[in-house]
Amino acid sequence: MPGFLSSPISPSNPIGPIKPSKAIGLRIALTALCGILSAAAALTFVWATKEIVDVATHRPDESFTLGTTILILSLAAQMLLGIASRRFSASSTVRFSNTMRTQLFDRLMRARWTGRDRFHSGESVNRLTTDVGTVSSFYASTVPGCVTAAVQLLIAFIYLALLSGKMAIAVAAIMPLALLLSKTFLRTSRRLTREIRERESTMYSALQENLQHRLLISTLRYTAGAVNAFADMQRRFYAATMRRNDITLFAGGMVTFGFMAGYAVAFLWCANGLRTGAVTFGVMTAFMQLVAQVQRPVVDLARKIPLFIQAKVSMERLQEVMQLPVESGDDQPPLKGGVGVRFRNVTFRYPDSDKYIFKNFSHDFTPSSMTAVAGETGAGKTTLILLMTGVLTPQEGSVEIYSEDGECVESTELTRSNFVYVPQGNTLQSGTVRGNLRIADPEATDAEMFAALHAAAADFVKELPLQLDTPCGERGAGFSEGQAQRIAIARGLLRKGGVIVLDEPTSALDAATEKTLMGRLREKAGDRTIIIVTHHDTIITGSESITLSPTPAQVPPEAAEP
Repeated sequence: MPGFLSSPISPSNPIGPIKPSKAIGLRIALTALCGILSAAAALTFVWATKEIVDVATHRPDESFTLGTTILILSLAAQMLLGIASRRFSASSTVRFSNTMRTQLFDRLMRARWTGRDRFHSGESVNRLTTDVGTVSSFYASTVPGCVTAAVQLLIAFIYLALLSGKMAIAVAAIMPLALLLSKTFLRTSRRLTREIRERESTMYSALQENLQHRLLISTLRYTAGAVNAFADMQRRFYAATMRRNDITLFAGGMVTFGFMAGYAVAFLWCANGLRTGAVTFGVMTAFMQLVAQVQRPVVDLARKIPLFIQAKVSMERLQEVMQLPVESGDDQPPLKGGVGVRFRNVTFRYPDSDKYIFKNFSHDFTPSSMTAVAGETGAGKTTLILLMTGVLTPQEGSVEIYSEDGECVESTELTRSNFVYVPQGNTLQSGTVRGNLRIADPEATDAEMFAALHAAAADFVKELPLQLDTPCGERGAGFSEGQAQRIAIARGLLRKGGVIVLDEPTSALDAATEKTLMGRLREKAGDRTIIIVTHHDTIITGSESITLSPTPAQVPPEAAEP
């Protein structure tokens, strides 16, 4: 799919201005060309009407044939070119929106994580919908429309000047005065546009979180409070929108006044010319149409000024997404044989905190071992996982991945192929059980998926009427918390990797199911290293374990531990 950037995304590649690719740019150019040809056909129509009226009023001996033929052809050309222009514009808009949205989504998905996401997910959705729509419409519709209007204005003005130079100057002099008055409000309009976008993003974020936690809000009897808070956000959004709308209406009113004044001048001039005999009916017909042909493009250009402002603000917001540093998309081949993870004097704290999660921490998760990682909340259990999988980088020390054969590499996002990671809780996506499992291995066979489900103590899937094709709602809706958790574990086990990392894998399981799961995990793992973050004593006592504790003389706040 052709992108909207001239070069691929990479952490070292500086992002240039957002603009269409060559393929989409060609469609936009064709849209503008159709508009220009349509404008030429409209001016040809003006000439044809002048000739027909003059023949009818002053040259009765001449034929209507030529003028009538040209008039019909010009009307047909305007209709066909208008259809073609709208077709090219629609195609450009959809293609540009799709390519922009795909690459922005790719950027957000691969953005390097440093402890906190730059944008709320609701705001990201807003940028990928509203802002992408604004920018694509600007390039695919507004820009060609401006080109068409400018060419139409130039041709009509030349035609009007050939008929009457004084009239052309008089009509042209009024419009710049109106545009100058409206220009003074551009800065305020831009400020309000950014405020509107930010308030809209806030509403998207509130909508997403409230809908996602609807059951919790309902049980806490806070539904009315959530609705009232959202209504207040809408009132603020409405106020900002109406302030910008009032400014736009005022600026548009100034332009409309110029249009009306120019039309009045042309009409009175023609009426006086008819009275004195200096102007024919055909010339008056042409004049009245040409004045509109001159002033309408100016009005169109003036009305597009707010669209320029909105597009500029949206481009800036999308550019902020494109400037996010990203991880590399290329994994190094996993190490062969038994794989271990070694922490050497690791010191780490989050960028927005002065409290250390680890201070000179060292530990060796040896190949083929099974280790339970315990510790109180905030001690760094989740951070430990993020460091070993290369999501985070320590300020001091190193995290190494090594094999029994002696091969050793530093843990980064490039070495993540060595890990099978199952995060805490319900992480299923909407779709089917099969679709969720194939996230880990798109080529997995039914037999392999059922084997992984068995290892995860999720044999209940085989008893369902649709088995692997059983629908799965958002966040695992349709399954209990424990069922969804076991399907997520099965998904992780389908992925190849020498180190299996499980974060609280039995938090929603009863004791009997937990025992079954742990026994099957040991059997399924083979020579793979297993690291389990847990609070359950049965897991801790049944395997090698380490207990993390906060760094001396300080307890990191809950916010420091993601």
